[in-house]
Amino acid sequence: MALTAMGIYKSLPKTNCKDCGFPTCMAFAMQVAAKQKALTDCPHLSEEAKEEFSEASAPPMKLVHIGPEGEAGVDLGQETVMFRHEEKFYKPPALAGKIAASLSDEEAMAAVEIEGLAADAAAARVKALAGKSRVPFVIMGEDPAVMAAAVGAVADKRPLIYKATEQNADAFAKIAVDNKCPLAVGAETLDKLADLTKAAKDAGVEDMILAFDGRKTVQTIRDITRARRAALKKGFRPFGFPAMVDVSVDDATKETMLASTFVAKYAGIIIINSLDGAELLPVMTSIQNIYTDPQVPNTVEAKLYEVGNVNENSPVLFTTNFSLTYFCVEGEVERSKVPCYICVADTEGLGILNAYAGDKLSAETVVKALAEQKVAEKVKHRKLIIPGLIPSFRAEIEDTSEWKEVLIGPENATGIPAFLAKNWK
Repeated sequence: MALTAMGIYKSLPKTNCKDCGFPTCMAFAMQVAAKQKALTDCPHLSEEAKEEFSEASAPPMKLVHIGPEGEAGVDLGQETVMFRHEEKFYKPPALAGKIAASLSDEEAMAAVEIEGLAADAAAARVKALAGKSRVPFVIMGEDPAVMAAAVGAVADKRPLIYKATEQNADAFAKIAVDNKCPLAVGAETLDKLADLTKAAKDAGVEDMILAFDGRKTVQTIRDITRARRAALKKGFRPFGFPAMVDVSVDDATKETMLASTFVAKYAGIIIINSLDGAELLPVMTSIQNIYTDPQVPNTVEAKLYEVGNVNENSPVLFTTNFSLTYFCVEGEVERSKVPCYICVADTEGLGILNAYAGDKLSAETVVKALAEQKVAEKVKHRKLIIPGLIPSFRAEIEDTSEWKEVLIGPENATGIPAFLAKNWK
């Protein structure tokens, strides 16, 4: 059934109580129609309305929380787009360090692989780690008896159970239901994976994660993409869960490449072997890049920056708060070895020419930024260097402000060192 905001609104209490977190019932209905919220998020919904709308109004990808309820943990899922340029990706992937059961308790920090331990030993190990760990963890294993003992020991921590397969799906689903923990489900093919998630849901499992083998790179990219498309575009509920991949290999370079690949290809959790900083840095950089809003320019704070050991005789340069522009200017100032002040104006993240063309940058903007940042109190001269792309600002700045000597700098930041060497004594 196609849902409309008005149709959903008719089923709501219409009291505008704000208990759902939105100012009005209509605002909440619009979010439900856009599949950004579930209808059941309204605490005053009638049972009849729940039965009629709850399944159809649920977001196409379920939000899964790993960790204690109501506490800090890891939230996965509830994504709404296939490509970040359509909107953005919201839930950055978590990195899970795969730690062997053969290690001591002191060496294991946030996760434990219980395969190879007896049930009592597994329960003791996991309980000890739960007391030390400040982050959620994944319990890995294949033996239902061992898994039941381990999960039961720390059920209040709501660890992720990894993973249900064709061989142990029924037993693992029961463990997840009994302990109210999320369950990872994996299979060789998408058809089998759909069957397993359906069976687990019928058994009462609410929170699931689709598990893939990232070492089978080509197949996994294809399968994880098809599963996401089926959930978001076709509303196929058996795939309406976040995904995770295991990319753990002995080769650290390969593992880093695989992890970075699945940062961009829909993984909510990435299992790796190493927690070495040299391996984590490029992966974290990929996460920072992919999980930004591509429709919002990267910016720096609009303020007065000091580069080097500045004093009252240091030059004052002006630029915009587009991060690429600012860091280019800052880098060239550092290369010049001349300590400088850089006055950065808020142009909503636009560069010099774009800001000028978009009416976000004018001589008045420059003068206002200089005054607000109290630049005149920092230096005894009244010389200002402006980008060579806006030479027409010079006369107006000199006429309307105390900055009576405006120097037209280079058009490109690479010319700053030579410009300062020639024009600043």
